[in-house]
Amino acid sequence: MLRPESVSEIRVVALGSIRRGEELLVQEIEANDAGGRNYRLLGGGVEFGEHSREALHREFDEELGVTLDDVSPVGTYERVFDHEGRRQHEVWRVYEAAIVEDWPYERAEFSFVEPDLGVELRATWKRPRELRSGPDRLYGETLLDDLGSEPHSAQ
Repeated sequence: MLRPESVSEIRVVALGSIRRGEELLVQEIEANDAGGRNYRLLGGGVEFGEHSREALHREFDEELGVTLDDVSPVGTYERVFDHEGRRQHEVWRVYEAAIVEDWPYERAEFSFVEPDLGVELRATWKRPRELRSGPDRLYGETLLDDLGSEPHSAQ
């Protein structure tokens, strides 16, 4: 029998690929070893019994106070990695979507609060090629191949 402290969880995450022309809306994570920053798509954890599409809508509402439209699936990704000395396991459901409100598209960057942690985070717009060839990197870099340079059509 496994002891409670040895039981690990798989975290399911819903992420949104939001575009402004050729740019992607990304959240700044941390500095990296290449002298740049690490970024990821915006979104968050899926709660038990909640569909990932519903979680995506909820996360964008809670964190940015915005409504999503034209939500279509891009794919499912699985990552096993070490963070702060612990093995982590995440399954990502990624969706292409649009924000109904204009204000995020009108700003080069903006701050928002992650309500579960009470932490202020920063979002900005980046071109995928900047996240592929420069010191700035997208966490989940394989996403860049699947996202391509054009928005996905509804599926």
